[in-house]
Amino acid sequence: MKSKFKKLLNDPANKFLLFILIFVIFIGLLLYATEIGKNPNIHSLFDAFWWLIVTIATVGYGDIVPNTFLGKIIGMIIIISGVTLFSLISGSIASALVEWRIKERKGLGKVKFKNHLVILGWNNHLEKTLEAMEKFINLEEYNIVLVNQAEEEDYENFKSKFPDLNIKFIHGDFIKENVLKRANISQAKYIIILSDTYGGRSLDECDERTLISILLIRTLNNDAKIYAEVVKEEKAKYILRAGADDVILGNEFNSILLSSALLSPAYHMLFREIASLDNMRVQLIPVPKNFIGETFKDLFNHFKQNKNILAIGLVSTKKEFTINDFLSSDSSIDNFIRQKFEEAEEDFFEEEKKENYELKLNPPDDYKISENDSYVFVIK
Repeated sequence: MKSKFKKLLNDPANKFLLFILIFVIFIGLLLYATEIGKNPNIHSLFDAFWWLIVTIATVGYGDIVPNTFLGKIIGMIIIISGVTLFSLISGSIASALVEWRIKERKGLGKVKFKNHLVILGWNNHLEKTLEAMEKFINLEEYNIVLVNQAEEEDYENFKSKFPDLNIKFIHGDFIKENVLKRANISQAKYIIILSDTYGGRSLDECDERTLISILLIRTLNNDAKIYAEVVKEEKAKYILRAGADDVILGNEFNSILLSSALLSPAYHMLFREIASLDNMRVQLIPVPKNFIGETFKDLFNHFKQNKNILAIGLVSTKKEFTINDFLSSDSSIDNFIRQKFEEAEEDFFEEEKKENYELKLNPPDDYKISENDSYVFVIK
């Protein structure tokens, strides 16, 4: 307590406020000693301080006035200095509020949230992660704290994209304990750690920083769920041992996987199992020719009953038409048109036709399979 008090007194503003407080107490006590027993309106210390505060604030109700000569001298001093004192007090309070607001905008303040969501780090997955979260949980029910080293302008631009969310910003390096404490990490419910590439930081050091931050977090909070984005697969086991609940290997689907983990780990377990390179579950196979003209339900039942696999969608192939598709005959008119196009040196007679693909995921049961439906996606 003694060291904290000395630290407070190092600030000139705090010294001045302490002087004002002592001055007010002294004047109040002096007025009470002077007027008690001589002024029928002053019966206690409360009455003396009531008059003092009313006079300093220049309200002047007139219910209590000094009667003695010394009391009137004190009153004159307070009247003359009251305006100045009250203005200084008001200015100090306003200045403190402005300073607090500036610190908050720059991410230099503290948060007092509980059961909040903390996102450590900044990369191009951050915005997509929040967008994906809204599909799994109601983000408006959560207080969100971003902890990174982004500039104020970047943070303000980011926050403007999510006006309905309560987002706070803590500026600093999340591998430092004091920064994590400012984010009140000990009371957080969910923690997401992104591979922090802000400011050109290399991917090689991202996993090391993630590991260090998890070790720090677990000394402060052993209950929060931690989901970490990992760049190198060989680092995943160390990050899990450090205390992460799960890791997401870096790829373009990270925003969805990180967000789904908040609702249930089963989501990204499903995605990981389906997309596993060691045991590829999703495959693309040609549609059997005998099912052209049949319904998707017939095709689904065929695969399920005969091969125990699930058909989940069709891939349609469409070819672009060329001039030769319209000028198919050898008539003199068609040959004349071909000649004119050739003279224009335009490549309208390209033999290779470009193919466009269209994915039809989970089509209706009565969807008729056409010749354009070349492939079917199945899960084995």
